[in-house]
Amino acid sequence: MKKLFTNQYLVKKEFLSAALCRRWEKKIFDNLEIFGSDVEPQYGQLAAYYGMIEAGLNESYYRFADKHNKYLLKEFPEIKEIIEAAASLILDLSGLKSGALPVVPRDKKYFLMAGFNLQLQSWRLYNIHTDTEGLLQYPESIFNDRTRAYSCVISIKRTAQFEKNRGGDLDIWQERYLADQLDNFYKADGYTAKSVKNRQKIPYDAGNMILFDSFMPHVVLPFDVKKKADRRISFVVHFNYRKHTNRNPFPHLEYWY
Repeated sequence: MKKLFTNQYLVKKEFLSAALCRRWEKKIFDNLEIFGSDVEPQYGQLAAYYGMIEAGLNESYYRFADKHNKYLLKEFPEIKEIIEAAASLILDLSGLKSGALPVVPRDKKYFLMAGFNLQLQSWRLYNIHTDTEGLLQYPESIFNDRTRAYSCVISIKRTAQFEKNRGGDLDIWQERYLADQLDNFYKADGYTAKSVKNRQKIPYDAGNMILFDSFMPHVVLPFDVKKKADRRISFVVHFNYRKHTNRNPFPHLEYWY
C-alpha cells in the first residue's frame, strides 16, 4: 500500500509506564531459563527465534513459538494492546484512519508474535543493519520498493553506560535502502556508514518506543555488562503490509518477532 509511510521514524516517550517496565523487568529476571541468553536448545524465547530456522530446525521453531506465544499472552497480557497501539500509529503516521487495516499475527501458532531482547552479556558489536530477516518468508520483498515493513522497539530497561557514551542507545539513519542497495550505504569495509548526515540519536529511556521503517539502517551502541544494573531489556515486534496470504486472503498488517 503506497500510502503507508517510508523513510520515517516516530519516538513516543513514556509509551509504557515506569511501573509496567519495572514489573516486566522483574518477571524477566525471575525467569532467566526462558529469557536468558543460553536457553537453547531447551524451551525458551531464543529457541523460538530465527536462528533455529536458519539452522534448519523449522519444526522445533514452530513448536517453541507456539508454546512461547501462549506464555506471553498469559504472563504479559498487555502485549496484545501494545501491538494494536503500535499498528494504529503506523496508520496514523501514514494519514490513514485507525482500523483501516486489520492487524494479524503472521501465524498465531507457528511464528513468535513478539519478544524481549535481554542482554546479559557485554554488547561490543557495532553492527549497522536493516531489519529484513523476518521478510525472508517473502524473499522478493527485500528487493521491492513497494514493501512496507516496520520495526517497533520499546525500552524496558536501559544500560548503565548511557550517561557517558550512550551505551545501549539506538542510532538510526533516516535513509531507506533495499537489500540490493546497501552497497551505497556502507564504505568499502562493508560495515561503516559512508555518511553521518542523516544519523539520528535515539535515547532509550525506559518506556520509550521507537517505530521506524525497517529498511532504515540502525545500530545499538556497544556497552559492557559488569553487574545487573548494566543489563538491557527491550520489547520488539515487527510489522509488514501484505495484500494477502494463504491464511489471511485480505489486505492486512502482519506482525511477528
